[in-house]
Amino acid sequence: MSYRLIQGGLTFKFAAAHFVLGETGCERLHGHNYLVEVQVLGEQDEEKNLVIDFLELKPFVRNFVEELDHRVLLPSENPQLLVTKNEGECFVEFLPKKKKYIFPVVDVSLLPIKNTTVEEFARLLTIKMKPLFSKYPNIESFEVGVFEYKGQGCWKKITRDNSS
Repeated sequence: MSYRLIQGGLTFKFAAAHFVLGETGCERLHGHNYLVEVQVLGEQDEEKNLVIDFLELKPFVRNFVEELDHRVLLPSENPQLLVTKNEGECFVEFLPKKKKYIFPVVDVSLLPIKNTTVEEFARLLTIKMKPLFSKYPNIESFEVGVFEYKGQGCWKKITRDNSS
């Protein structure tokens, strides 16, 4: 019998500014109070009597949330966005529209994603969680939910067999 462990809700939240890049342009800079939830599906480990130790799961999620909290989130893998850093400043240009921003480097989190969407945030966290599969052979899958607010968000699932 499989178990579904849930960690998140109000435990993991972050406030951040972003803009989504699309075919028609670049959204205005705005922010959200994001919520993150992780669900773990697996068998109970007979020795430990648990699926996964919350003390090990929480740091993965907490570190992810802290990297993003109170930052301007920028994608590093979007060819339409040019990001350069110089003397403590981060210069950002949306190339198709020549829209420009300047932010203090300390206020920016440059992420290895194509866009700053909940889909990409969820995918990024699942990638960070992959090492837990090797430590916990009883875990079948992880599901990560990232929400801009209650009722609007995205879930990403990775399984042991297909961790992409």
